[in-house]
Amino acid sequence: MRLIKKMDTYLLKAYLQLFAGTFFICLFIFLMQFTWRYVNELIGKGLSTEVLGKFFWYASLNLVPMSLPLAILLAALISFGNLGERLELLSMKAAGVSLIRILTPIFSFVVLLSIGSFYFQNKIGPEATKQLGALVYSIKQKSPELEIPEGVFYNEIPGYNLYVERKDRETGLLHGVMIYRNTGTSDEAQIVLADSGRLQSTEDHLHLKLTLWGGERFQNMAAQNGRQMLKANVPYMRETFFLEEDLIAFDDTFNVMDASLFAGNAATKDITTINHDIDSLEQRLSTAGHDIYSYYLSQQLNRNLRHGRTDSVSIVKGVAQVESLDSIKSRLTTAQRQTVWKGARANSQQMINECEFRSSIGNTSEINRNYRQHRVEWHKKFTLSVACLIFFFIGAPLGAIIRKGGLGLPVVISVLIFIFYYIINVSGEKMAKSGDWEIPFGVWLSSIVLAPIGAFLTYKANNDSAMFDLDGYRKFFKNLFRRRIKKNNHTNNQEI
Repeated sequence: MRLIKKMDTYLLKAYLQLFAGTFFICLFIFLMQFTWRYVNELIGKGLSTEVLGKFFWYASLNLVPMSLPLAILLAALISFGNLGERLELLSMKAAGVSLIRILTPIFSFVVLLSIGSFYFQNKIGPEATKQLGALVYSIKQKSPELEIPEGVFYNEIPGYNLYVERKDRETGLLHGVMIYRNTGTSDEAQIVLADSGRLQSTEDHLHLKLTLWGGERFQNMAAQNGRQMLKANVPYMRETFFLEEDLIAFDDTFNVMDASLFAGNAATKDITTINHDIDSLEQRLSTAGHDIYSYYLSQQLNRNLRHGRTDSVSIVKGVAQVESLDSIKSRLTTAQRQTVWKGARANSQQMINECEFRSSIGNTSEINRNYRQHRVEWHKKFTLSVACLIFFFIGAPLGAIIRKGGLGLPVVISVLIFIFYYIINVSGEKMAKSGDWEIPFGVWLSSIVLAPIGAFLTYKANNDSAMFDLDGYRKFFKNLFRRRIKKNNHTNNQEI
């Protein structure tokens, strides 16, 4: 019993060291990929270190549930590959310890991780998603920092088009300045040429101070009536200045919007809130469907009344049939059957068009889309936690089979398995949200596909199967070809 406890401690220590390293590596890779999506919004905005720190912090919290399964898979592959490569796994089995018993301590830790992942996605993840959404939206709305380019017109300052021939990086002076200013009307349009200038933000970050040296200003002096504008010779003002300073209204402060505005998104809610909202959305869908049905029924009754079919049998003809369809069909000619078929087809298409039109008026499609998103998010609270268990039962047996540690082959195998899982998972969620597949099937598709693979690998590893023994496969195919050659020679001898 004491030996078993020491073995558990040894296995847990080896696995936890690898898991800590692989988790932060995976989180860093996902964070870089996520940051690349918003690189255009982050660069050139003059964001403070505090804002960037919040962005990376909330982004990291959102990526933790995705990083956990990959880290568990990679750590299991490397740790059990190391045990197999150092023949430690073989020694434990020779001592009478089965692979399932060897997996037990690490599996217990992975179960705790799965429970923690569920709690994280249900409590911490929604709030982090809400805060990240508000921060990203605020960053997108912020005006860019004044990094004036050389040789092109810069129009990020409202009402100004600024052209600079050359910029002195050390002093901040702008040389060869051309400014086209237009505040909305052609009468106020101005063109300013200056030998040099400087553009700085004021201390309150509410204005820009534009200082120009040695330049000229040209302004249109046309009257506001349209007749003067049509004349060939339009008067203008020309002004020469040595030094000129202007203040331009330019709010450079960064304000984060209220995160509660994103509370309606399904990804920002816990399971209790999602269940409550799903019930509300189901009631709205039921009410909308009942309204569409009542509208169409009233329209059908009106059509019957207009055509003189006032008897109750004709009105409810589609519901309760007095005479069988086969007997009616037998009395009709081929031309009459085609006419009836075309009329029924036209009525059906008209019904579909009316239902779709009524759905668009009542915003039913938007309610249905929101309903599907809430149900998908409800299932995702569980699927990522289950994925942690599945990836452990794929990585640990696979590492025991290949018996190869380090960061070479295990990393390649882990990345391939995770890409396979990611493609299936994203495709299933997309099909579930669009309504092409049932929501449980679409969201759980990746688990349905990978769970049998994990069970198969665990069975093979427990029975000491050499699945990746190249020599074994080579011998198998050599024996197979030899049998075929002997069989062909035997057949030829019989024919002779």
